[in-house]
Amino acid sequence: MSISELLEPSTTYSDAQIEEILADLNANVRGLQSLHVWASQQDLDIARLTAGANLTYIRLAGRDEHGHPIVLMLLDHVWERAI
Repeated sequence: MSISELLEPSTTYSDAQIEEILADLNANVRGLQSLHVWASQQDLDIARLTAGANLTYIRLAGRDEHGHPIVLMLLDHVWERAI
């Protein structure tokens, strides 16, 4: 196995799966505490979770079906895909 294979995330999410994750976040996560509870209950490989007063986002360890990173951000009380 090469170094690039070790560094590459192995999970690939379809656009439909990403939309499902966003719908679940919008239905269930409204604050910092609920985000941590939600994240602990998911079967997602989360590379980074940042939850603060001015910035809240999740970066999944996997990529989308086009090879792009997946960053989900809370903006104006709505979860959306940032990248």
